[in-house]
Amino acid sequence: MKFSEKWLREWIDVKIDSNILYEQIANSGIEVEYIKNFKTQFSGVIVGKIVECISHSLSNELKNDLKIVKVDIGKKKLLNIVCRAWNCRNGIKVAVATIGAILKDKIIDTKTIQGELSEGMLCSFFELGVFLKNNTIIEFSQDIPIGINVNDYLRLEDNIIKTSITANRPDGLSILGISRNIAAMNNFKKLFLENISTSIHFHKKINIDIQAKQQCSNFLGRIINNINVNVDTPLWMKKKLFFSDMLSENIIINIINYVLIEIGQPLNIFNTDNIDDLIIVRMAENQEYLFLKDNIKIELNKNILVFSNKNEILSLPGNINSIFSEISKNTKNIFLSSCLINKESILDILKKIDSNTMLEYYHYGIDSSLQNYAIEYATQLILKICGGEAGVITHKNNNLFTHKNNSIRVYYKTLQKIIGISIKDITVSKILYNLDYKINTYKKYWDVIPPSWRFDILIEEDVINDVIRIYGYHNIFLNPLKEHINFHKKDKSSDYFLKKSAKLLINRGYYEVINYSFINPKIENLIFKNKENILISNPISQDMSCMRSSLWPGLLKNVSYNKNRQQQSIRIFERGLCFSINKKENLSIKQEIFLAALISGNHLKESWFITTRKADFYDLKGDLELILDEICELDDIEFRREKIFGLHPEQSASIYFQDDLVGKIGAIDPRLEKKLNVNSSTFLFEISLKHFSQIKKLKFQEISKFPTIRRDIAIIISEDTAVHDVIKTCKNFFITTTQIVEINLFDIYSYQASSNMKKSLGISFIFQNNQRTLKDNEINLMINNCIEVLEEKFQVILRK
Repeated sequence: MKFSEKWLREWIDVKIDSNILYEQIANSGIEVEYIKNFKTQFSGVIVGKIVECISHSLSNELKNDLKIVKVDIGKKKLLNIVCRAWNCRNGIKVAVATIGAILKDKIIDTKTIQGELSEGMLCSFFELGVFLKNNTIIEFSQDIPIGINVNDYLRLEDNIIKTSITANRPDGLSILGISRNIAAMNNFKKLFLENISTSIHFHKKINIDIQAKQQCSNFLGRIINNINVNVDTPLWMKKKLFFSDMLSENIIINIINYVLIEIGQPLNIFNTDNIDDLIIVRMAENQEYLFLKDNIKIELNKNILVFSNKNEILSLPGNINSIFSEISKNTKNIFLSSCLINKESILDILKKIDSNTMLEYYHYGIDSSLQNYAIEYATQLILKICGGEAGVITHKNNNLFTHKNNSIRVYYKTLQKIIGISIKDITVSKILYNLDYKINTYKKYWDVIPPSWRFDILIEEDVINDVIRIYGYHNIFLNPLKEHINFHKKDKSSDYFLKKSAKLLINRGYYEVINYSFINPKIENLIFKNKENILISNPISQDMSCMRSSLWPGLLKNVSYNKNRQQQSIRIFERGLCFSINKKENLSIKQEIFLAALISGNHLKESWFITTRKADFYDLKGDLELILDEICELDDIEFRREKIFGLHPEQSASIYFQDDLVGKIGAIDPRLEKKLNVNSSTFLFEISLKHFSQIKKLKFQEISKFPTIRRDIAIIISEDTAVHDVIKTCKNFFITTTQIVEINLFDIYSYQASSNMKKSLGISFIFQNNQRTLKDNEINLMINNCIEVLEEKFQVILRK
């Protein structure tokens, strides 16, 4: 919101310096984005009076309204000036730029125009560097003395204040709201709005039918007849709206913008001449259209709230009027209205309309207690400026979501504990009274009801926050808070694992990325089909409206970004929280910390000494095993071939640690490559850290000085038998022995024998003893016993 400092001081006339005023606005919880000093760009412009006005002899020939005027500026000599403005006429008082005057770096000099001497210039507001561009010269009131400086009369020099608010402070979106805070901070008298009573000239009304009762809580309005919409906006209003960037050519729009900024109440205006006696508040139908001026057509849907009559849509909230209800130069009768709409409906409209100031007010929240006052206030301004006659106010209310503040108990002990210093209870009561709280004071606490415009005040801490900001942060000493906290032992395993894994991956050529926890639900649904999304009620954008359940969507987006920039070899990883729905958890949301990594494209960057190849499944699996080896025994890790949605059905596996599912690994599903803009050699893994409760202890052992002995065997097993199970069985067999045995799979070959698929495994056994050199017969016995176990369990066939 933008407004001028003079406008604010009209509401709260406190005798404080401007810089202190800006600081108090900021301390009240309203951000001051900037302060700009506005200075006029003209000088030497004075008030004059046209005493003679005749048409130029060539005006008909030139087909323009060229006039020759004599202007009295309070000196003996009258100025001769040539003017083209249509409203130039005898007897009016005007702004005269005399010889030597400066208009926006332009110096006024004597000129000859169509053979006539022009000793100056009659100015419009636009030529003075203010207000809108138009072809009319300024017409001053007849009571203004001739010869005075226009700069002194207009008093345009001012400070423009630009503020912004958080979603919970809609009271800061008006001059009235800011004034209330400044009044409380300076112990100034409370602001009361004067009662406005409009004379009723007729009882004709437009009936209201609220069909969308969940979206619209109430609707009120009145007819105003016989107004003149072609009058000029008064100078005092022009100045204020100009500094707020809200000035338009339409006087009615200017009036409702004025009310909007001053008291924070959005209003809707309808042209009554084109409406029957009923306004229906309903939801639009799919493929229903709103027709605006300039041939603009907006397609609506069932989520959009509209105001209509029996035949056509009249408007959307935010004064977005159709061509049927738009105010024009010929409008004589209007319907002035105010309504209360829930925030979800406003969000749906904002998706269709790029920006609308009034919709932003609706989105932040409306003080329902001021709606009737806003109607009366706007009516008073319209009647005063445009003339006309007012009818009765029609009011339709269903009270479904009208906010009512409840009583909150604030304990003196809690307030003192949070602030850290002792504040007299009478001071606290005074602050709450100045903020317009309803107060019942007791010995140890207050029962308070916040004012209607502070519907963000819900709990005791909210009230205490209000007290602190009015009391002044600078008045609170920096005493450290004392609190007894039960410290819980930090889980060092996950912290160690994250740090260690990051170092290992970086050393392997990976880059760490950090993505938002908010993702696009379309990407989430694409990768994890039929998984329930955790949607955000008030997202930053549609692309960030869902809480991530995995780190993969962010990593895949990073790959797409880098692929579009010709990166041929990509290695990235991320560590962070992911979220899932769990009714047993707090707020029914479970959060876990995950580690994920991705490789895509070439295995290594192009180089002269190696052959370029694509990355594969085992490149990523090897990097993952390197990480897991740091925190657990790899014998406890098992990769089970399983089909995982989002991954290639033939290149995917689940990762188990001691029979607990801890993650997944695989290639991206080929059907998703084009949709996700990734190539065919994209592999990724993700593991949860909650199961790794203990870090693997370091083991130190003496290196044996005795030689190793190797034995190789080749066995034939069924294609369906997992190699992991065979190796694990071998390792379990040798655990019972006292020998050091290293077992490794060095060859695998699949072939079809008759109708059954078989595969051949080449397994090496390396034996060593710390005490002596092993003998051949000992080793042969152990190998034979191991083969017997394999034959019994897997029906293996030993290849000779």
